Amino acid sequence: MATSTQSDPRYVDDYGIERSHQDEPGMVGKLRERSETIDHVMRMHERYSSMGGNQYSAGITYFSVLSIFPILMLVVAAIATFLARSPELLTELQEQIASTVEGEMGNLVNDILDTAIEQRGAVAGVGLVVTLWSGLGWMHNLRYGVSKIWKVDPTAVGSFLRNKTSDLLGLFGLLMALGIAFAVTAVGNADLAGKLLNLIGLGDIPGISWITFIVVLVVGILANFLVMAWMVFYLPRTKVPRKPGLQAAFLGAVGFEAVKQLGSVFFSNALSNPAGATFGPIIGLMVVLYFTWRILMYASAWAATDSASMELMEAPIPDPAIIRVRQELTPAPIVGNSAALGIGAALGALGAGLIALIRRK
Repeated sequence: MATSTQSDPRYVDDYGIERSHQDEPGMVGKLRERSETIDHVMRMHERYSSMGGNQYSAGITYFSVLSIFPILMLVVAAIATFLARSPELLTELQEQIASTVEGEMGNLVNDILDTAIEQRGAVAGVGLVVTLWSGLGWMHNLRYGVSKIWKVDPTAVGSFLRNKTSDLLGLFGLLMALGIAFAVTAVGNADLAGKLLNLIGLGDIPGISWITFIVVLVVGILANFLVMAWMVFYLPRTKVPRKPGLQAAFLGAVGFEAVKQLGSVFFSNALSNPAGATFGPIIGLMVVLYFTWRILMYASAWAATDSASMELMEAPIPDPAIIRVRQELTPAPIVGNSAALGIGAALGALGAGLIALIRRK
C-alpha cells in the first residue's frame, strides 16, 4: 500500500503549496506568551539550570560547613576569656554542671572547661587563622556561584588584592547578617517566646502567642529582606539594577524564612532523642545551608533574567581570529616506471632502425 501525504489547509498559499512555518507553541509556551510573570519564572529556572545552580549550591554548602568549625573555635575562645575574667560566674557554672551531670561525666565536662580557659589564647589564634583561610574560600566560592548566574567571570574583574579585601569585608558582613536573621527566628520560637512573655507578665493575655508569632514572622521577613538584598547586590561582580534586585531580595526573604521555620522545627524534634542529638545538628545544618544557597541562586537568577538586567548585559566579545597565509609549491610530476619503460623501448626501436638503414647503404 503506497503512502500518501496531505497538506495542512491552514498553511497552503494561493498556489496550492504548503509553505514552511513555525510549530505552534505548547501549553507552557502559550502561558509564557500570555503572562510576563510566568515567562520571567521560566527564564529564571532556565538560567538557574543552565548555569549549574544546584552544583554551586552544593559546593558552597561544603565550604560553609568547613568554615563553621573554626568560627566555633573563636566563639569558644571568647566565652573562655569571658569566664576567665569572671571567677564567680565560672564557679557557679561549674557547680551547675556538677549538679546536672552526674558521676565522672560531670568531672570530665569541668576538666574540658578548665582546659579551654587555660588554652584560650592558642584556640583563638588557631581559630582566627583557619577562619580567615576557610572563610575567604567560602566567600570566594559564594561570589563565584552568584556571578556565574549573571554569566560574569568573577576572576576577570578587579585585582587579586582588591578582590580578597572585598571578600574579607563580605565575610564579616555575611556572618553578621546571618547571625541577626537566625537570632530573630530563634527569638520567635514558641518555647522561648512563651518564657519571655511570662517573664514580662504578658503570658496570660488571650491570643498573645499568635500575635507574637505574627510579629516575629514579619520582623524575620524584614531581617531576611535586608540579608538577601545585601547578598543580591553585593555578591555578584557586576552591576545589579535596583528594581529587579529588590524583587529578588523579597522573594528570597520569604523563601529564607520558610527554610528557617522548617529548620527550627527539625532541630527541636531532632534534639529530643539521643540519636538525633548526635547526628541531627550537622545534618540539619547542611540541609538548611543547602536550601539557603539554592534560594539565593534562584533569587539571583530572577534578578539576572529581568528585562532591565538583560538589556544591560553585554554580549561576550569573541577572541580575534588569526588568519595564517601559507604558500604551497606543487612539485613537478615524477615520471612513473611504466612511462620510463615505454620511452626506453621506443628509443631502442628507433636505434635498431637506424642501424639497419646504415647497413643497407
